[in-house]
Amino acid sequence: MNRACLRFLVAALLVAVQAPPAHARTFSLRQAVRFALRHSSLTALARARTLMATARLRAARAQRMPEVSAMYNYLLSNNPLMALTAELERRQVTASAFTPANLNHPGISRLATAGLSLAVPVYSGGAISASIRAGRFGRAAARADRVATRQRIMATTVQAYEGVLAARAAVRIARDAMRAAQEHADTTARLYHEGRIVQADALTAAVYLRATHEGVLQAQAALAAAQANLAAVLGAPGGLPVEVPPLRLRPPAPVAMTAQAAILRALQQRPDIRALEAEQAADRAQARALRAQSGVKVDLAASTDWYSETPLPRHNAWTVSGMISVPLYRGGRARDEAAVKEGAALEVAARVDELRTQIRLQIMRTYSNMQIAWRRYRVAVVSVTEARTAVRLVRIRYGEGRTILLDLLNAEQALTAAREERLTALYALVSDEASLAAADASLSLQTLPRLSP
Repeated sequence: MNRACLRFLVAALLVAVQAPPAHARTFSLRQAVRFALRHSSLTALARARTLMATARLRAARAQRMPEVSAMYNYLLSNNPLMALTAELERRQVTASAFTPANLNHPGISRLATAGLSLAVPVYSGGAISASIRAGRFGRAAARADRVATRQRIMATTVQAYEGVLAARAAVRIARDAMRAAQEHADTTARLYHEGRIVQADALTAAVYLRATHEGVLQAQAALAAAQANLAAVLGAPGGLPVEVPPLRLRPPAPVAMTAQAAILRALQQRPDIRALEAEQAADRAQARALRAQSGVKVDLAASTDWYSETPLPRHNAWTVSGMISVPLYRGGRARDEAAVKEGAALEVAARVDELRTQIRLQIMRTYSNMQIAWRRYRVAVVSVTEARTAVRLVRIRYGEGRTILLDLLNAEQALTAAREERLTALYALVSDEASLAAADASLSLQTLPRLSP
């Protein structure tokens, strides 16, 4: 590959780095978070669970309501018993109806019946009340889980968004390295043609340029992967390119809260803990409701009916009844089903304890990671400053003929490595900041990280 082609390829790469995808949609961080909260499949799942829990609560409350039903029936029959019953219900019985001939051969009897009935539960042994409590706890668990899901989506979106910014910054670093390498390659080529340096220096510069070209390609691939990851996190429609504004990552403010204070805050406010505690209470309430099914039940019923030979009933009769029922034997089904729910409550209690332990470990680990990242970042900032000075001095020495090209290329590589280390530490800082905000339940639309242009 000649140098003219190489310079053309470098220029094309620089343009490709700067050009956004066609028809790409640009999101600010707040817009990205809001879009993810609306379109993420996790949001739809949490919403569906909340709707189901609310429906279960309504169904439990409906057990206290009276049941009203209506009925209409039109009967044709030559059955002797049905015929006599129809005469009685129409209140049209005569003495001739009891003769053997009429009883045995009544002919075709017609009876139209319309009725209304009302049933009211009076006492259920606490089963209905326990079911309602279980429904309330279930709805509270679903709502708390929905809040926890929103915080997880926000944290994941923030980290994916900042990942795009970090990948874009990595492309800028690689691009700067390639520009410097192009400059060195042009300079060494000119000096070689002028007979002022050996061919080895020119070849070394060309090899270094190709290496930086490969670095740009790798950085571009990482940027494309970061953008695809952001699109997936947002729940963007397939094929929709996602872009972010020209922002730069900056170090977060130092954490004012101690690790122990953050742990205490998390244990008090984490919605996933509240969700599990409500789920545990719901399981226990359901166990009580199942056990109450083995007790006494009292129901009240009332009905009124109209009878006639024509399709329009007119003769009325009414009935009021009360019923006391006690299940004597059901094979222990209610007892066993209640034991299953009580076991589920114990399982959830163990999950709550495990979650609390994980929260403590997560916050302690995040604080430790942030301290390490801060040290790395401060060291990298100094290293970048010193590496820039070293490059400037080595360039002067190389221009004066007091050092070799290899020293200059090593200085350039050290500068690129220092910038990459600073970027890695910076991304670790902002990513840990989002993780900590999600861990201690402080992440919200109002506390999103501030990004500067």
